Amino acid sequence: MTSDQVPASRSRVIDAQIHVWKAATPERPWPADAIEPQRAVPLEVPEVRESMARAGVSAALLLAPTWEGSRNDYVLAAAAAEPARFGAICRFATGDPGAVEELAHWRDVPGRLAIRMSLNRGDVAGTLERATSSGFFAAAQEFGVPLSIYAPGRYDLYAHLARTYPGLRIAVDHAAVENAERPLVEAIEPLLALAEYPGIAVKASALPCFVREPYPFPSISSAVYRLVEAFGADRVFWGSDLSRLPVPYEQLVDVFVQHTPELTTPERDLVLGEAIAAWLGWPEAA
Repeated sequence: MTSDQVPASRSRVIDAQIHVWKAATPERPWPADAIEPQRAVPLEVPEVRESMARAGVSAALLLAPTWEGSRNDYVLAAAAAEPARFGAICRFATGDPGAVEELAHWRDVPGRLAIRMSLNRGDVAGTLERATSSGFFAAAQEFGVPLSIYAPGRYDLYAHLARTYPGLRIAVDHAAVENAERPLVEAIEPLLALAEYPGIAVKASALPCFVREPYPFPSISSAVYRLVEAFGADRVFWGSDLSRLPVPYEQLVDVFVQHTPELTTPERDLVLGEAIAAWLGWPEAA
């Protein structure tokens, strides 16, 4: 990286993760043990579209939240309707051998780009054991299905998967950070060792949730510099996690566009969207 004061071109800004969901209804119920949603009013696609337009965001990856259950209908419908604007990260029955067989035809469904594993609560060890026994990780590697895994602090888990399945593409969600207990630059330090594995990338997403400083959040810029230095700009993906974002969406975009002077313009363009479009094979958004 070298200092570069030229404004980013911002030809395409792609958000690496936005949760969207609908209210629980008798026709479309949530699980009985659903956790509390991030906000009382569901974040639906029309609101996301309006927020993106105001912030200058061109495309976004949509993901159903855990409180809605393991369903993908809403995000897949949005991706099918607007393939250049929305892509789908899907929930998946990773421990079901029958479901795993479907991975051979994963990309036959338009807009279905990756699979999310949430490994931050519950029986993580059991989930991993079942996913391994079902052949899920091996099949995802064989058929080129990228994974987005949120396992904050579990760096050994990421390293194990990267060593065992070297052809598997894994995005570390939210830079493997869970809270603001430590300064952000310090919190991401253990993650940097994973840069040696070419199959691991990092979502620089939800970062305002992990800082206790006002805009323009200089520690976010510092953390992004460290991530790009370690992983390269082609493996660092900007994202918001919009439903729990504690700052205006426009501010977060502005932090990456106007307050990362140590990134070159090509590096910034990669982080802001070019890299994740290439990583996922999403030509409509590229």
